[in-house]
Amino acid sequence: MSDTLYLAPCGALASVGFAILFNAPPGTLRWCAACGALGMGLRTIALALGLGAELATLVAATSVSLFSFWPHKRLLLPTHLFSIPGVINMVPGTYAFRAMTGFMRFADTQDAATFFQACHNFLTMTYILMALALGLVLPSLCLRIDRRSLT
Repeated sequence: MSDTLYLAPCGALASVGFAILFNAPPGTLRWCAACGALGMGLRTIALALGLGAELATLVAATSVSLFSFWPHKRLLLPTHLFSIPGVINMVPGTYAFRAMTGFMRFADTQDAATFFQACHNFLTMTYILMALALGLVLPSLCLRIDRRSLT
């Protein structure tokens, strides 16, 4: 539980940084921070409960996407303005790095165990990215946003 208390504010800070990088309006930064804290907090709790990284990421991304409807209705701004910075801190960069360096090491050593570990890291990265994409899109598909309200 202490990891959640530590990682949720870190997720909020990272989300605000990415929102600034994406030129989000200053009034939306607190909502982006809330999405980032929610996503990292829920993902950390799900991992602590024993869910895999892929399923924990799907739960967190879906929750962030659902939560982003609240500021969408209040500020009449697109949901992705809040949800994308909220989930971008869950992009599996470590798995991508381990896969890339594992494949490079395999090219040098021709060790089968190195190849299989690199493939495992690559597939884990791919599944987490698919979970992020599905978690972002699923609530919008299920709730059918009225496009006229976004203009």
